[in-house]
Amino acid sequence: MIVSSLIPKQGTCSLIVESPDDLWILRRLIAPGDTIVSKTSRVSKREDEYSRPDRGERIKVTIALVVESVSLDSSVGRLRVRGRISEASDDSISTAGSHSVSISPGYGLTLKKDSWSPLDTVILTSAKASRRFLIVAIDRREAGVGLLTGSHLSVLSSVDSGASGKGGQEADPEPFLRKVVAVLRNSWREGDMVVLAGPGHTKLALANRVSSDPEIGKNSTVVEGFDLSGSDGVRSLIKFEGFRKVAADSVLVEVQEVVEEVVTRIARGDGKVAYTLPRVRQAAEAGAVEACVASDDVFSQNVDEQMVVDTLNLIERKGGKVFLSDPSLETGKQVSSFGGMVATLRYALRPY
Repeated sequence: MIVSSLIPKQGTCSLIVESPDDLWILRRLIAPGDTIVSKTSRVSKREDEYSRPDRGERIKVTIALVVESVSLDSSVGRLRVRGRISEASDDSISTAGSHSVSISPGYGLTLKKDSWSPLDTVILTSAKASRRFLIVAIDRREAGVGLLTGSHLSVLSSVDSGASGKGGQEADPEPFLRKVVAVLRNSWREGDMVVLAGPGHTKLALANRVSSDPEIGKNSTVVEGFDLSGSDGVRSLIKFEGFRKVAADSVLVEVQEVVEEVVTRIARGDGKVAYTLPRVRQAAEAGAVEACVASDDVFSQNVDEQMVVDTLNLIERKGGKVFLSDPSLETGKQVSSFGGMVATLRYALRPY
């Protein structure tokens, strides 16, 4: 999440959503009674001699929306906010009407609250501090390029070199490497780390090109001992020990460590663990939660969305840590198998 402005005393924050993790953050921040200011489109029906009475013109407009309801549709990666229009940049838009906006990655808005709490700052700061990793898994035939933001991994591109198999004529690798570097340039932003891995020497040739680039070469590294490439290589690399050492301060590695600890405690019968929303909620109310990981699949258990949000906020209010997991990754699938929510505890509660 890109936070361009945060003024707690005025209760305002301007931001741009970058990943599905950020939608969870906003779901926890936005509440009924808040105001969001954003650009959207509305149908404006104009009365004039040449206009059709049954159709209106769709125009782009900036509106201020007083929030009445907010819901997360994680399956399609969007947050839907519905409310009453209090201000509009176009006079043809009635402020007496209601409107809804769908927030997805790439969407920018300003959030206004009557009172900005310390917890709101904690929630927002955790998203703001999330480090990004551009990942390349490459060999002489193909390269997969991925972006790790928070705990969410997305495969940005798969680049084919056009190289033939063994015994065939070797293709010039330069056009291939230039394409990969171009993908990295298009996605890179200040502070990103570029991580290169894969079998053979192609990754080293790419590393030389990356290191000579004045922007993407600022912070890059090569992970040795990894022998997969392409999009499958990108997904596998985040589980590789060499990558985990490089990304030791990343949100994903923290999530992996919490989930591994949960599994270990369950296996040895340690009572300082909780899973499923009702049990984690009970631990949160007791102030026992040390760290919690939630997956989108928690909603498949027919639970109340607001209870999930309230539980996560309660955990942080009482000094615990909250993480989100990508259900498409192995760690997220582990969390899903435990009901979509797991937690390590400071002390054991009553047995299940």
